[in-house]
Amino acid sequence: MNQKGTVTLETDRLILRKLKHSDAENMFNNWVSDKEVTKYLTWAPHKYLYDTKELLEAWIGRYNNLRFYQWGIALKDSDEVIGTISSVGMNEKIGLVHIGYCISKDYWNKGITSEALKEIIRFFFEEVKVNKVESRHDPKNIFSGKVMEKCGMKYEGTLRQADWNNSGVCDTSYYGILAEEYKNM
Repeated sequence: MNQKGTVTLETDRLILRKLKHSDAENMFNNWVSDKEVTKYLTWAPHKYLYDTKELLEAWIGRYNNLRFYQWGIALKDSDEVIGTISSVGMNEKIGLVHIGYCISKDYWNKGITSEALKEIIRFFFEEVKVNKVESRHDPKNIFSGKVMEKCGMKYEGTLRQADWNNSGVCDTSYYGILAEEYKNM
């Protein structure tokens, strides 16, 4: 793997970029405090802006690590951060990255998450040279699985009661795409 760290990426409508201290209020107001957005996530919604500022401080402190990948999903026309997408797991021996994402519900069903994930998949295969990109979701969160499928990821199976999120113990469905599959798309 050719580690690059969190570099700025661009799509038609988005800039995927490092988060800044000034993003704290947008993060808090747009998604991290929203119980509906965090329902199927493994971290609790933030109760206070201070929680968001602490998290941002930790992430910003890790941006000098070339193995740390945490992007803010920002609208190109306003630079407003509306979500995040990141590598939440990595196995360098097999060239695998595991991607997680969340986005403000104001931007659900608009193709934004798919647009961001497609660019992240491209980046990891073409620039970092990974062998596999994977992700997972609670099967009750069917729209997350649809995002993965739309980006060329294949359903690999569901593990029963193998995870936990804000809804409790849950099944978890895995999706993945291999470098050879990406090249043939």
